[in-house]
Amino acid sequence: MSPAARITIGAAIGVVLIVAVQMLALDTNASLYLSIGEDSTANNTYVQGLLGETYVKPSLGHDGRFFFSQAQDPFITRPDTYREVIDRPLYRAQRILYPLLASPAQLIGQWVLVWWMLGINILAIAGGTYATARVAARLGLSPWFGLAFTLNPGVWAELNAGSAGALAWALAVAGLWMYLEGRLSWAVALLVGAVLAREAMLLVVAGVAYDSWRARRDIPVVLVMPVVAAVSWGVYVRWRLGASVLASQSEEFGLPFAGLIGAAREWLNESQGAHLAVGLLFVVILVRFVAIVRRVPHVVGWSTLGFALLAPFLSRQVWFRFWDITRAMVPVVTAFALLAGLEILRGSKADKTTGVGARQD
Repeated sequence: MSPAARITIGAAIGVVLIVAVQMLALDTNASLYLSIGEDSTANNTYVQGLLGETYVKPSLGHDGRFFFSQAQDPFITRPDTYREVIDRPLYRAQRILYPLLASPAQLIGQWVLVWWMLGINILAIAGGTYATARVAARLGLSPWFGLAFTLNPGVWAELNAGSAGALAWALAVAGLWMYLEGRLSWAVALLVGAVLAREAMLLVVAGVAYDSWRARRDIPVVLVMPVVAAVSWGVYVRWRLGASVLASQSEEFGLPFAGLIGAAREWLNESQGAHLAVGLLFVVILVRFVAIVRRVPHVVGWSTLGFALLAPFLSRQVWFRFWDITRAMVPVVTAFALLAGLEILRGSKADKTTGVGARQD
C-alpha cells in the first residue's frame, strides 16, 4: 500500500471518529449535517414532513437542508415546489452534482438519503486527501501534505454545513492530479464534476487552461467541456424555473473591500473577537498567497489564485462569520500549504547547489 493510501485511510478514520463524536455529544444522528434551521419555516416544514423529528440548529441553518430538498427532485420536474422550499432556487440549483449523486438513496428511504449525503462528504474528504497527497508527490513533497486537504478548516465547515464544497474541491484537486499526470481526458471529466458541484471551480479550470496555453500556445481543450457543462446546466435551470438566461440570485459579491470593511465594523461593535481574529488571519494568508504564487509559478497556484483575487469582492455576509470565509477560501488554504512546501523544497535544493550552509575551511 502506498504512503498516500495509508495517510488517506488514517485521515478517513479520523474524520469518521470526529463525526461520530459530534453526533454522540449532541445526542443526535446524521440530520445534524442537514443544518436545518429553526427560523427557516418553509424548508423546515418540508424536510421534517419527509423525515419526522430531526436535529434543528438555531437561526436559519445552512446549505444541507437545501441540498436534501434538491435531492428529492434534482432535475426540477416540480418547479413550484422547488421555489417554495429553496430560498434562492437559481443559485442553489446550479450546484447539481451533490444532490444528483445523493438522490438515488431516497428510493430506499429518506433517512438512507440523509446518511448517504453525509457519506458522500466523508468520501470526498478521503478522496481529496488522497488526490492532494498525489499532487504533493508530483511536486516532490511528502505525501503527508495530503493533510493540507483534511485539515483545511473550510473543508470541515463544508462538512458541518452539509454543503458541496468538499466534494467540489476534491474533484478539482483530483483533476489537477490527472492534469499533472498528463491524463487529460480524466482531468477534463473531473473538472466538469467539480464545476457542477460548485460553479466557482471554473476558476480552477481557468488556471489549468492558462497553464495549458503557456505550454502549448493553443486553445486549451481542458477549458471547453467544464464551461459548456456549467452554461448548459445553467440554461436548463433557468428554463425550468421560468427565469431569464442572465438572471442571478447571488448575494455573495459587492464593491471591492466593502464586505470586509462592513464585517470588521460589526466585529468591533459586537466584540466578536474570534471572528475578527480569523478575518484578519485570512487577510494575511491571502496577501501571502498572492505573493507566493508570483514567486513559485505553478499550476497549483494559478488554478487557485482566482479565489484570492475575488476575496476583496466578497460580501459582508461571507466575511462576517469565520466558517463562511473559510468555506469561500477552501482552495487557497490547501494550495498555500503545497506552494509553501514547494518554495522551501526549491530553496533547499538551491542552497545545496550553491553550497550555502556548507562548512567554510
